[in-house]
Order: sequence, then structure tokens, then C-alpha cells
Amino acid sequence: MRDFADLYGFDFRSEGAFDFKQFVKGLEWFIENAKCPGCQQGGGPPWCEVRKCCFEKGLRICFECEELQCSKFKDVADSDTMDRYKRFKEIGFEKWVEEQAQKAKEGYEIHLQKVASLKP
Repeated sequence: MRDFADLYGFDFRSEGAFDFKQFVKGLEWFIENAKCPGCQQGGGPPWCEVRKCCFEKGLRICFECEELQCSKFKDVADSDTMDRYKRFKEIGFEKWVEEQAQKAKEGYEIHLQKVASLKP
């Protein structure tokens, strides 16, 4: 990440706008800590009702719940989440995790719901 930033002169360009060194430090933190361990292992935001429910039921992720289409889930689910849930039900946990990991390697960004490339 640092090499990429240096290559494009982002440190110089951001001068006066924000502390670039702190920005890079934050990005490095995300790279190191952004791997979600799943709801059962304490992943996700502490306020999330779905996370609390998964923990109480001993589920690795919400998609394993037989009552998934409950109000807790519907409050946070978008169409992409529902598509991922349907795929999870089709192929099962292990294959679904492998598929999601492959998508991430290909640059799929879950919040943008598309492949996001950093390549110039």
C-alpha cells in the first residue's frame, strides 16, 4: 500500500487536506484487522441484533439459521445479502466460504456489490 501511495505522490497531494501518515496507518490497521471471524467468534458490530442472535444460537453466521428471514435479519438485509443467502443454501457453508474468498481475491467489494479494481 505504501509503495502504491508513493508511486502516485499521494503524500504530497494530500498535504494540508489531512494527515496522510495517519491515513496510511488506518489503512494498514484495516488490512490487518478487517477479517471478520463471524458472529459466533465475536465478529460484527456489538449492537447488531443478528450477531447477538447468532451467538445465542451457536451459529457461525446468520445464514445457518433455520429462522433466517426473521425481522432482525430483514432490518439489515439488502438484495445482495439475500442473493448470498440463497447461494449459501444451494452449496453449503464450506463451499460458500471458498466462493466468497475467491470473489474477494478477484476484487469483489461487498459494500459496492461489484469488482472494485485499484489497478490504474
